[in-house]
Amino acid sequence: MLLVEEQRALIEKIVKANKNYAGNEDLFEDFCSEAFQKCYMIFNSTNSIQKIENYAAKVVHTSILSVLKNSGRVRRVSEGYVATKEIKVPDFSQEKSIKVSPAGQNIVLDFPDPKQTVEELLITKDCLQRIADAVCVIHRELPSQYFYDIFYLRYVKGLKQSEIAKNLEISQSEVSKRLLQLSKLISSFLDSTKS
Repeated sequence: MLLVEEQRALIEKIVKANKNYAGNEDLFEDFCSEAFQKCYMIFNSTNSIQKIENYAAKVVHTSILSVLKNSGRVRRVSEGYVATKEIKVPDFSQEKSIKVSPAGQNIVLDFPDPKQTVEELLITKDCLQRIADAVCVIHRELPSQYFYDIFYLRYVKGLKQSEIAKNLEISQSEVSKRLLQLSKLISSFLDSTKS
C-alpha cells in the first residue's frame, strides 16, 4: 500500500510541476487519474520510483494535454496544442443590432461601445453584417454541417464546445473542427466579397 501512495505522490508532484497545470488547477484530479492509469503497468514492473520518474513525466504531460483537449481548453493544430479562448458576443443595446434569420431562428449581433464614433459604429455594423451574411450563405450551401447551429450556440448563446457537442449530438472534437472550418469559410467569404 505504501508503494501505491508513493506512486500517487510522484504523479501529483509531476502534475503540479507541469507548465500546463497553471490555470487548470480545477482539473487536478482528472490529470492525476489519467496519468496514474497510463503509468499503472510501468509502476507494477519496478519497485524503484526514481527509475521511472522521467517516463512518468512524459506520461503526465500527455495525460494533461489529453484531459485539456477533452475538456475543450486546448485544441490540436499543426504546431502542437493551443489554448481555446472563450469568445462571447457583446451585450446587445437598444436599436443598434442586426437580425438574421436563415432557419426561423434569430441571430442578433451588436456592437459593444455606445461611445464609439459614427465612423466606428458604421465599420463595426458593416463587419458584423458581413459575418452574419457569411454564416447564412455557408448554412445554405452546407446545411448538414451544422455551421449555423454551431455559430449560434457558440457566439450568440455563449455555450462551451462540450455543451454544443451535447446539444447537437456530435463529438466535442467535431465541434472544434467545424468551428475552425467555419472561421476559414467566413474568412474566404469576406475575402471574396471585398469591394
